[in-house]
Amino acid sequence: MSRKLGRRAVVVGAGIGGLSAAGALAKYFDQVDILERDHTPLSVETRLGTPQDRHAHALLAGGLQALNDIYPNFDRDLAAAGAVAVNVPADVRYETPGFSERPQRDFGIAMLSASRPLIESVLRRRTLAAGNVALWSNCRVTEIQQRGSSAAAIVQTVQFNIGAESARTLKADLVIDATGRGALALGFLRTLGWEQPPETRIGVDISYATAVTPIPANLALGWKLALTLPDPPSQPLNAVLLPAEGDRWMVSIADRGTAGWIDDWNSFLDALGRLSSTTLRDALQHAQSPPAIHHYRFTASTWKHYERLPRLPRGIIPLGDAFCRFNPIYGQGMSAAAQQSRLLQTALANAANELDPLVAAQASVMSAVGSILQTPWTMAANSDYEFPQTQGTRPDNFAKARGSQEALFRAIASDAIVHRAFVEVSHLLQPYSLLRTPAIRERIEAAVAMR
Repeated sequence: MSRKLGRRAVVVGAGIGGLSAAGALAKYFDQVDILERDHTPLSVETRLGTPQDRHAHALLAGGLQALNDIYPNFDRDLAAAGAVAVNVPADVRYETPGFSERPQRDFGIAMLSASRPLIESVLRRRTLAAGNVALWSNCRVTEIQQRGSSAAAIVQTVQFNIGAESARTLKADLVIDATGRGALALGFLRTLGWEQPPETRIGVDISYATAVTPIPANLALGWKLALTLPDPPSQPLNAVLLPAEGDRWMVSIADRGTAGWIDDWNSFLDALGRLSSTTLRDALQHAQSPPAIHHYRFTASTWKHYERLPRLPRGIIPLGDAFCRFNPIYGQGMSAAAQQSRLLQTALANAANELDPLVAAQASVMSAVGSILQTPWTMAANSDYEFPQTQGTRPDNFAKARGSQEALFRAIASDAIVHRAFVEVSHLLQPYSLLRTPAIRERIEAAVAMR
């Protein structure tokens, strides 16, 4: 049985990061309270504060594995709720302009594809099933209050409002900031006069248009999931098609400012027709017109480097988007958040016998979180920086990195070992450094030389 490390932990934000963090905390605190700004639906519904949840989302294999580690058999529950099993890459059509089509090899790697509202619904149910977790809806958290001097601050309470009621407070031994932009943790540091974390920013300014439509009956395809990548710098459009519960397709088109407003089904199909491949356009030509096209805009990926600060106030840990926001086109956000929550769970378990378990757990998370974030960040940055309009500081070796990526893509077609390594890295099962090991690099060089 887990040793309790405190009386109450408070999680601010009930998205994927907040819910999974609460699941990890429930084993180590008498009470866990989740404070959520939105109305939290009991059924599978979109939330007002997360307009991006109407768009295609992916729970990568690494994210699913992390949730299974926090909630045993989470994959079974999600599948029972209607999520669609996808064998990666055997069930995936992955199209990269200028390269051979990716082979659909069977590596025994599985992901589950579902709408974000369904994933959140199952996750809420599993989190609240712990018995010592309470979810407060319609809460606006205003500040964290401390005890002790500013120089030696310790989290004491969280202040919040529910509707027009007077301010309430909850005593907390640990606060997890899992809000979308992390204003709570930043504000607490500012109030104390402490150093703010440095930030890395990649300005992408991407807009999304998404259609959800029933899968046409009697349609014979050799794949369940399809992804058509852009061809920078000349072709900025790309799109993804994912299966969802209820025999539906979620189809999202990402545009870097050239397609114009996609506001109806015909313009949606026209945009698909301008991709480097007609695969998605052909699949959807007989699909039923959806009732609406949903839109979302994402301006920049941001990494607030809390891990570089010399210290944090005792009792606060930022997590998920509050720490790092990824360009959602790569489908990494939910999985990276789940992996951070698993890291939190591991840190709490390892700190149980320390003199001050919360300080030890906080330090452990900060020392290891960079290794979790680096892989999805690097993969997204490498792709985003290929577009000249992307704002940010490109690494000094960027031209060399582009050449290495082209060699990797060419090797994937002929070398199953290289292909598997790429899939495992893409699905956050292995670190990006795997692709730089001598064994993989030698195979890439050999495959390119043969071509």
